[in-house]
Amino acid sequence: MTPRVATVLSAREWESSFVAHAREAATVRLVLRAFVPDEVSGESDRIDVVVAGAETSWVTPARIRAWRRSGLRIVGIHPRGDQPARERLAAGGADEILPDDSGPEAIARAALLLEPTAPAVTDAPTGRLMVVTGGRGAPGRTEVALALAWASAGSTPTLLVDLDLEAPAVAIRLGVPPRPDVTEAADAVLATGTLPETALQRVGSLRLLVGSHRSGEPPLRAGLVDDLVDAARAIAAMVIVDAGPWPASERLVKQATDAALVTATSPNALVRAARIAAEWSGPPPSLVVNQAPRDHGSAIESLRQWVGLEPTAVIPRRRSVSARARSGRGPHPRVLASLAPLLDVAS
Repeated sequence: MTPRVATVLSAREWESSFVAHAREAATVRLVLRAFVPDEVSGESDRIDVVVAGAETSWVTPARIRAWRRSGLRIVGIHPRGDQPARERLAAGGADEILPDDSGPEAIARAALLLEPTAPAVTDAPTGRLMVVTGGRGAPGRTEVALALAWASAGSTPTLLVDLDLEAPAVAIRLGVPPRPDVTEAADAVLATGTLPETALQRVGSLRLLVGSHRSGEPPLRAGLVDDLVDAARAIAAMVIVDAGPWPASERLVKQATDAALVTATSPNALVRAARIAAEWSGPPPSLVVNQAPRDHGSAIESLRQWVGLEPTAVIPRRRSVSARARSGRGPHPRVLASLAPLLDVAS
């Protein structure tokens, strides 16, 4: 059978030469020249082999692993003599690795000789991904994410990841060291395709990957964040992400198996929650109402009317709850009890 091939667009000569050869010789069937990673994943059902060059920044070990998990075979191309580039392709598990001066015939032959279906990869991500987001104005996203992870860790290997790139707060909330952080973890994933335990911290049975507080440094690229989350799901049955405010969190929400939308009950918070719900793209969100007053019936009814969601959890406004959140200790039992239905949904 003629293999269906996608290439990753490259300015290097090997890619255009291979495309021309594929069209003329017809030994392989060229179906896609991908400019971004989503193009490959979105067309994976009609692709057998991806031919990708290590010179492309998003052709990382983690990305290659993800392609292989979806059943694709990979021919990796690297500049001759560039050993680090070759090692990155090998770390991702590329099926065939060739220098970029091999010629289009050799690349086509490598694609042709690969089996049409990739073998199972043993580190395929099976972990659930719960993303916690909400509007701006500190509605309590971090406390909700922490409480969900804290409760989950009692029975399930759980990893809490702070990917609020604007104002990470998990390390401060728990009083743990700011290093290692997501920047170091992302560097490790970029190099090896896996998330090492040395990048994580522990509080009891909960594993943490804290956010970066490196002022002056640019935030992580979106593609690298995707690779980091994918690598996290490969080592934990439950990954809970504090994704920061909407809409910066939208990309992560689209990848989630479960999602929580956190809101307070003030008029401004209600408006923000209604806007987020209208723009939502991803799994149906569980609505978490935080800091609810004792008599919150009218506020809940307003949320139902304007947001269009039935609250899954209502966390009461109590001094003891607020004091616990400032103490560096685990979440208040009342918060854990309020959020229990969300873990039932995710089970």
